[in-house]
Amino acid sequence: MKTMKAVVVCAPGDVQIRNDVPVPACGPYEALVKVAYCGFCNGSDFQIINQTMLKEEGLADYPTVLGHEGAGCVVELGEKVRHIQLGDRFIHANLRPDVGNGYTKTYGGMAEYGLVVDAQAMLEDGYAPSEIPFYKKCQKIPRDFPLVHGAMLLSLSESLSAARNFGAGPGKEVLIFGAGPMGTAVAAYCRLIGADRVVIVDSRPERLEGAKRVAKVDETVNFAERDVFTALAGQTFDIAIDAVGMTSVILQATKLLKPGGVVGSMGVLKADDLTLRLSDLQNNTSVHMLNFPYGEYDVMEENIRLIQQKKINPEDFYSHVVDMEDIHTAMELVRSKQALKVILKIEK
Repeated sequence: MKTMKAVVVCAPGDVQIRNDVPVPACGPYEALVKVAYCGFCNGSDFQIINQTMLKEEGLADYPTVLGHEGAGCVVELGEKVRHIQLGDRFIHANLRPDVGNGYTKTYGGMAEYGLVVDAQAMLEDGYAPSEIPFYKKCQKIPRDFPLVHGAMLLSLSESLSAARNFGAGPGKEVLIFGAGPMGTAVAAYCRLIGADRVVIVDSRPERLEGAKRVAKVDETVNFAERDVFTALAGQTFDIAIDAVGMTSVILQATKLLKPGGVVGSMGVLKADDLTLRLSDLQNNTSVHMLNFPYGEYDVMEENIRLIQQKKINPEDFYSHVVDMEDIHTAMELVRSKQALKVILKIEK
């Protein structure tokens, strides 16, 4: 049995590089991908590490292989694969739930190899979508698309789909809490799809400056220096997005909405912070739950075009590239907010 290196969460707070994780064998419709880079998700990856994600939300039993933002090249094909070729580039290569050698996966992208599936061939051969592994959970990218940028593509597509799902567009005024990589990306897409006004709130000056530069936001508020309600001086918004992941932010956001406005809950809420008292929400407003992405693969081709047209630059949304073996350095950079986002280099 061939084995590979992977980032494994062995117990809450215990992250290790293991080298005895089995390399997955290709099924008939599957292709093996050698992973080059994988993004570290500031939200859900730490939730998995800290066991603040629920099993119902996807947390598998420890020890579990981490990561869902991988990008790499196809190196092996199953015998019934017809629409994937050697050398094709893919994002979100996956592992089976039972990885082998006692390992599970949540979601398994921080490993040297992963699987993608030829869904088109399976559909042509009579399989139903429900029978297709990883259905709509992997994406081919152009061969000239940099793999390090591929490690950002899923997050960026989640942000574009969120902006659309929350209803951003012409005539809308949008307030965003959190100028991390996802909050800044959502702000950039809100601006791209025509929102009239975009304001972003954070406590770190360098992130607020980054949001001005990258997303061209109209206004920033540093809540460490100014009370948000005072700083906004009676302004109200059609959409207020929590890109942090706290119910207290959702409650604050609802107070800043116009009648009929929407709070977009985008940041991943922790397992011990899942309760909202509905009577505390402003009357005639809605909460749109999107703690986990919806429709991100439907906008991915569009997003690739936006990147190719230089309307979005993936380098604006990450700050460090770190070798996989230095996972603890990566974690500390994110935890201390020295990094906007870290990309792990998997392939030597």
